[in-house]
Order: sequence, then C-alpha cells, then structure tokens
Amino acid sequence: MKKKMVLLMLPLCLLLVVGLFNNQGINFKVFADGGTPDAYGDCIYEVSVWQSSVMKGNVTYSNYTSGVQVKVDALTATQFNCTVKLNNTFASSTSEAQSNTRVYVNITYTNGTVVVSSTEMTDYAASEVGDYYYVKSYYTWDDPTNHPIAGVTYYVWFRYDVYR
Repeated sequence: MKKKMVLLMLPLCLLLVVGLFNNQGINFKVFADGGTPDAYGDCIYEVSVWQSSVMKGNVTYSNYTSGVQVKVDALTATQFNCTVKLNNTFASSTSEAQSNTRVYVNITYTNGTVVVSSTEMTDYAASEVGDYYYVKSYYTWDDPTNHPIAGVTYYVWFRYDVYR
C-alpha cells in the first residue's frame, strides 16, 4: 500500500519572550495561525511546556486564546510536549497512528536567527478515544549555548504531517 503524505499545517506558533533579568524568568506567549481542525477533525490538540519536571504552561485546543503567557526560567532546559488529534480512519492501531504522524518544531530569535530548524519531535505515546487517536510527542531544548536567555525573544512553531 502506497502512503500519501498530506501536509496538515496547523501552525501553532509559540512566541517565547525572555525577561530582561534572569530572576524575572521568561514569558511564554502563545499565538496560533489557522487553528481550526481540518475536514477530518485533525489538529494540534495540546502543547505543554516543562522545565525540571515541572509543567510551566499548558495550552489546549479548547482553552487557547492568542497571547497566552507562561513564565519559565532562563538558562534551563525546556521540554515541549505536543499532542496531535488524528482521525482514526487514517490508522488501524496506536502504533500505526504514531508511524503515520510527524510533528516538527522550529525555534528562532526575533531577528530570524535559527536555533532549531524543522526538527522532528519524538513520539512517546498514543491512545484511541472515540473517533480519534491522540499522538503525543516531545522535544527537549537542551543546548547549553542556546537555552532561553534573558532579554531575547524566541518564536516556536509546530507543524505536523499525516501520512495517509
């Protein structure tokens, strides 16, 4: 069976705004572009931000509003978790749902300097609920030379592809 890649670009754009001083931490602002599910109900369902095993913020499809802010710490490894909602007609099992879904992350400075470029996130779980699979993936931003730095603004974009 030949699989056809369908690019479903629900660009959930995340803007990280770093505080001016390390003790102020980092403000995490969330923006979305094209945030409606496709004709099958597929969408980026949830994004959460973690540092040192502590959830710093969680934005779901249902509670999203433009400009949500989350305070995180500067100079600390940051993990982004992303859940994609996938119509179960495109997979027959949770393992197939994971293999048919890819989530990519991009992180740039405001000036356009790329920190992370179209890096595939790592799938770690999938579950079927009703007519959808919820595929979870993560990316850990753990580059000591590019950790969130106070006084710098970052943009974080997520994109997912579904192979049908």
